[in-house]
Amino acid sequence: MHQSISKYKLYLYFFFFIFLSSIFNFQILDNYKDKFILKNINISGLSINEKKNIQIELNELKNVNIFTLKKDKVIEKLTHFNFLEDIYVDKVIPSSININVSKTTILGKTIIKGKKFYIGKNGNFINSNLLSEQNNLPSVYGDFQIYEYLSLIKILKKNDIDIGNIKSYYYYKNKRWDLLFYNNLTLMLPAKKAEDSIKIYKKLLDNNILINIKIIDLRISNQIILTNNND
Repeated sequence: MHQSISKYKLYLYFFFFIFLSSIFNFQILDNYKDKFILKNINISGLSINEKKNIQIELNELKNVNIFTLKKDKVIEKLTHFNFLEDIYVDKVIPSSININVSKTTILGKTIIKGKKFYIGKNGNFINSNLLSEQNNLPSVYGDFQIYEYLSLIKILKKNDIDIGNIKSYYYYKNKRWDLLFYNNLTLMLPAKKAEDSIKIYKKLLDNNILINIKIIDLRISNQIILTNNND
C-alpha cells in the first residue's frame, strides 16, 4: 500500500513538473516571438514630407514577424508611389527594415483636369502632392501623351540643346510643339520630322544668326521663317 502511494506521488510530481515547465516554455516562446516583431521602418532617399504617405502605407506591416515578411510585399506597397525608381529593402534583425529609394528625374510640370502634376522621366504623371515642391521646371501645356513629351526631350538632348533654357512647351492637336525659351525666343516645330527642324535650329544657334529674333517658324518643310523683335 505504501509503495502504491509513493508511485502516486511520483506521478503527481512528474505531472506538475511537466505542467510548470510547459508554462515556462510557452512564456519563453512568446517572448521570443515578440522579439522578432517588426517595429521600425527606416526610409532614406526622400525628404520628410515625401516619407509621410509612404510611412502610413507601410505601417500596416508593423507587428508582423520579420522572418515571415517578404521583401516583395514591401516593394509591392511602394509601387503605389509612382515617383520612385530604385527600391532596396534590407531586414535588420531583430525588428527593423531599412528601405533605400531613389526618385525619378522630374522633367516638367503640367495641369490635368485642374490638378498639378509633375512629369517623371520614368514615364509617369506624378501627383504634385506626393513630392516636395520642384523648382525651375518648364511648364507643359496641351493634351499630350507623356511619351510624346519624353521623345521630344530625348531629341533635344541628342542634338545638344540645353533644355534648361526652355521655359514652356506647347502641344497642339495636330501633334506638333512650340518651344518658348527664357530669352523669349519661340521655336515652332512641324508635326513630322521634328528632329530635322531641331537640327536646323541648332545650326542657326551655333552660327549666331538668331540675334534680335523672336520667332523661328519651321513648320513648313524646306522653309525657315524668322520674325524680328521689331516686327
